[in-house]
Amino acid sequence: MTSLRRGCGVAALFLMVSLVAAAPAGAASTTALKVEALHAPQWVHGSDGRGQLEYDLAVTNVFSADASLESLEVRGDGRRLLRLQGAALAAVTRRLFAEEATARISAASTNVILMDVVLPRSFGRAAPRRLTHRIRYSIPADARARSIIGSTTVDAPVLRVDRRRPVVIGAPLRGSGWLDSNGCCDDPTANHRFTILAFDGALVNAEVFAIDWTRLVGGALYTGDGRQNSDWAGFGAPIYSVAGGTVVSTVDDLPDIPPFEANPGLRRPADWAGNNAIIRIGRGRYAVYGHLQAGSVRVRRGQRVRAGQQLGRLGNSGNTQGPHLHFGIQERPNFFSRGVPFVINRFRLEGVAERAPTPPRVRVTGPPRIEPIVPAHPLGRDVHAADPADHRPMTDGCRRCSQRAPGRRDERRLAFRRRSSALLS
Repeated sequence: MTSLRRGCGVAALFLMVSLVAAAPAGAASTTALKVEALHAPQWVHGSDGRGQLEYDLAVTNVFSADASLESLEVRGDGRRLLRLQGAALAAVTRRLFAEEATARISAASTNVILMDVVLPRSFGRAAPRRLTHRIRYSIPADARARSIIGSTTVDAPVLRVDRRRPVVIGAPLRGSGWLDSNGCCDDPTANHRFTILAFDGALVNAEVFAIDWTRLVGGALYTGDGRQNSDWAGFGAPIYSVAGGTVVSTVDDLPDIPPFEANPGLRRPADWAGNNAIIRIGRGRYAVYGHLQAGSVRVRRGQRVRAGQQLGRLGNSGNTQGPHLHFGIQERPNFFSRGVPFVINRFRLEGVAERAPTPPRVRVTGPPRIEPIVPAHPLGRDVHAADPADHRPMTDGCRRCSQRAPGRRDERRLAFRRRSSALLS
């Protein structure tokens, strides 16, 4: 029986190699890599005035030897939008749940490429309808059964861009000096960007659009050694609802831990968000507020809230190294479900923080924007301010959540309307 099985295996391998050799030139061929997207590319307009497409590619090595990624090209609307190779490609490639960047994919394993496509300014607030990808890789010439691999180029996947508009919300904080210390979009070393988990049987990046907000006062995060929560400028700041909605759940009885210390109370997934509130603001749209101050949550399950209503105070509970607000919008009432892009209706950009600060000092560069930015997604390291007037309730909670992302035709219509208005004025 063993000899028969071995003979059948050799015959099957011989047949597969024969089929590869007989395939006509230019036809689809065998590859060592399988490439697929975790989800459709999501579009958001950033505070830098440019569109951002965020998604992740899971690259599985189905071969018997390690593979090395060499280049990646993304095209959309007939234009090359992104090309990465060498160290630049390695910098955005990770093994699952790992911080180390690597372009090497071990045999029978999966890496993830963190895709951040910054669109040319000529796109304005438009997005391409679909994206194509070409990935080139290498495998050892002397690898076992090397001849069964017909191509080291993968032309996949072809992806349609998610046509839904980002959710339009108000700011959850007021005042100046609010630093986006962990957010979208161009930093693959940010925890929010590379943390991919399996949720309900599928790989998801729950935090790609989520923001960790900390406060700067006088260019510093805290006074003294920062080991007391009261040393931090943002601790105890009021947190406001970004839109009208209904409270789904709250937690209010977890302790605030000392800064820079590991939390021994993380015993289950629900503990990681600390004290929190989850509010349904639309169909499949849940605003989540994490790490709130113990005893500060003012709302209860089932309660209707209005935009700008105070929910609680900024704290240091859950999985945290210092007082901050974790805010995001999820598809389901769970911090670990898939994240949704959002834009804030009005905020003022005060500058951009340096990439590698030495706390507590954080150097902020760039001239502040006098006019409010309307509407946009605050990018990582942005420092911004929001005023009470910026919390303008949406007339129907989340009216624009399900609309498609704007295309080039929408941009032309908007330009025509602006020209018509100018002629009539």
